[in-house]
Amino acid sequence: MPAITRVAVIGAGAAGICVSRFLAARRDIFDHVVYELSENIGGTWVYTDRTGKDEHGFNIHSSMYKYLRTNFPKELMGYPDTDFNPDLPSYASHWDVKDYLDDYAQKYDVLDHVQFSTVVTKVVPVGNTANAKWEVTVRHLQTDVEEKHVYDAVFICNGHYSVPRMPDLPGADTFTGKILHSHSYREPSVFEGQTVVCLGAGPSGTDIGLEVATVASHVVLSHNKTPFVCPLPDNLEQLPGIERLEGDTVVFIGGARRRADVVLFCTGYEYTYPFLSSACGVVVEEKMRVTPMFKHCINIHHPSMFFIGLPILSLPFVIFHYQVLFALAVLEGKVTLPTKDQMLAEEEADLQKRLVMGWKRSYAHKMGGDFQEEYLADLAKLSKTKPFPAVKNSLYRFSLEMCFTNLMTFKKITYELLDEEIFKFAQAEG
Repeated sequence: MPAITRVAVIGAGAAGICVSRFLAARRDIFDHVVYELSENIGGTWVYTDRTGKDEHGFNIHSSMYKYLRTNFPKELMGYPDTDFNPDLPSYASHWDVKDYLDDYAQKYDVLDHVQFSTVVTKVVPVGNTANAKWEVTVRHLQTDVEEKHVYDAVFICNGHYSVPRMPDLPGADTFTGKILHSHSYREPSVFEGQTVVCLGAGPSGTDIGLEVATVASHVVLSHNKTPFVCPLPDNLEQLPGIERLEGDTVVFIGGARRRADVVLFCTGYEYTYPFLSSACGVVVEEKMRVTPMFKHCINIHHPSMFFIGLPILSLPFVIFHYQVLFALAVLEGKVTLPTKDQMLAEEEADLQKRLVMGWKRSYAHKMGGDFQEEYLADLAKLSKTKPFPAVKNSLYRFSLEMCFTNLMTFKKITYELLDEEIFKFAQAEG
């Protein structure tokens, strides 16, 4: 009888519970434990009014804000084999997503494997590179007891939406207003009657900018993208990126100046793994590119370490599902990995594709339509898994276009998948 493979999973967010679900289904092969810092599953989807530090002195993990609804419809948001409640609107609230994750964890016997209130403090490879085991040091927060365990494989699922990227703006120390990051944003009423500059026009920047505009006297959406031409609130204007701050004034690239009460950074998040020893061989370049990674999920130096969920501008739960099935196929010996040199060469070729398109190195894990479709098809083929349906690839492209061309109304759209090829949509009233 083959030996049981012992697996550690770090984090019980949407990625970690997906890993646990599939490991739990293979109890004859895998024995696993999920280490979770908080007292809940769900990761960033666990909403709290609190900001700053938690009761144990750790930074608040969640970046949810009170009225958030998903940027993609529920018809795309779920794990591929587990649908959302069909009675929900297409653009569900974060409460709905948390309920979905709770149901998923319950349905697939995840909770029995989770050790809550447990922080992973160190992960160190043990033994030779090709077949390294992993010494994982954890501390139980309720008892302050520290333990060390050795595992055959480790899954890194701590997420990358909790450590804010804070631009270093000239003159920030002179600014008389408030400087915040969207990680600490919860609801708009605190900005009533104020002038707010939102730096960044990604999904959070546009979403928060529109929300704040309902109560602020004036909102500036500051970004260097092509300006949005769709309808926007009368009190919201678009200006280029920020050049510097001067007292109560924001100076924008090109010379425009606006007095502001608040500068709100909607500038994304850093990838960070403080518990990984340098011997793991993983480096985070420019705080945004995790390398060396094969297929955006396997540590090339130590291929029994898996990172679930690195891609951005993607369907996260879908990505988790296919990455996990690929990783388990590797662990089970159903997929033979290329040589180390071949994996490094493929990683570099993948990066070069993005650079040729004019993307920055920090966009190494960025997906979007073409990259995501190709990536999911690749993982499905390698793991001999049912491919992501063509209708959902089409809906992803369509809904992404709606997101950026109809900022004020796209979340009123409802979608229905008719078959494997066709979807329909309708604009809700109000």
